[in-house]
Amino acid sequence: MNRKTTSVALGSLAVTAALIGGAASAAAEVPAPGLAGIRPLGMGNAFIAAADDRNALYYNPAMLFAVKGTSISGLGVQARLDEAFNEVVNFINEHEQQFEDFDTIDATFYEELAPFDNKWVTAGASAYVDMVRPGMGFGVYSSGSGSLKIDRGVYEPRVSSKVIDDIVATAGAAMPLGRADITAGASVKSIWRRSSDRVLTAREVADFDPNDILSELEQADSGFSMDFGAAWQRPESRWTAAAVVRDAFGYIDGEPIDTALDLGGAFRPVRNAGVVREILFAADARDVFGGESLAQAMRLGVEVRFPRLAFRGGFHQGYSSLGASFRVPILSLDYAWYGQELGAFPGAERQNLHALEMRLGF
Repeated sequence: MNRKTTSVALGSLAVTAALIGGAASAAAEVPAPGLAGIRPLGMGNAFIAAADDRNALYYNPAMLFAVKGTSISGLGVQARLDEAFNEVVNFINEHEQQFEDFDTIDATFYEELAPFDNKWVTAGASAYVDMVRPGMGFGVYSSGSGSLKIDRGVYEPRVSSKVIDDIVATAGAAMPLGRADITAGASVKSIWRRSSDRVLTAREVADFDPNDILSELEQADSGFSMDFGAAWQRPESRWTAAAVVRDAFGYIDGEPIDTALDLGGAFRPVRNAGVVREILFAADARDVFGGESLAQAMRLGVEVRFPRLAFRGGFHQGYSSLGASFRVPILSLDYAWYGQELGAFPGAERQNLHALEMRLGF
């Protein structure tokens, strides 16, 4: 692939994506729904141009052309846990007396609070069923997460919580454009979101009833969005370039969803060399008009695949990631450890998470 060809391909992808999703740089307040795969997360979540399995439906519909054969997920489940989540929960339980009686809060309380002060911790779970084959796919997933934060406050400590539960039905398709080796794809998403957002003072924590959050989650807001993707790959080439506009025309309960333009590239230097099935390098630039720093926007990853095993590594928002997979007929297991940035700039608020996925299907 020479420099001129590469420039033309990348330029075509960028123009196509920009024409389809001119609103990609528009500011929005509603977070976008999504189903992040554990395989991609292990390699820095760099998958816009690397998707070659069922994850293409959720990362870039244009990459559905790269899917080999038919994949049916009878049931897939994921779990994600912040390394510090249990520590924060234990802190609240161990200091139950202080939360019940504000006058008992002393210097020791604040010293033990310091490692968690004003930092979000998260736990989440997802479940999905889907069917993907070359050029098309559809699926339904539920993705929920709960976040917790304690801060010392001005006059007394506060506990903040956020709960978001999305149910999304999606379908996508891809087709070649017949010129310049470009494939275009699109997907539609119907969204139902339930959410709860609370801030409690230390005095209020003791009287808090979890049923209050459950009652808030009984009401769901509906929404809709579309993804538009493009991918470039010459026949027999080891290079792939891709772009996707995520959540174009999207809304939830009348509020616009945060739309983003993502770019990606992938290179497969080794295929079917002895016991090594494939070596994959990938790089993404996420939400290129979103105003984030380069470190936060970049995703870098590498994967080495064997017949039953795969190992991964990468960088996600400037933090390292590791992953591994084990696959046998009907069952696949994926694990990832990765860091992500919750603050406004790199290093502001790092969060480390463990993630596990089990999929039954073929």
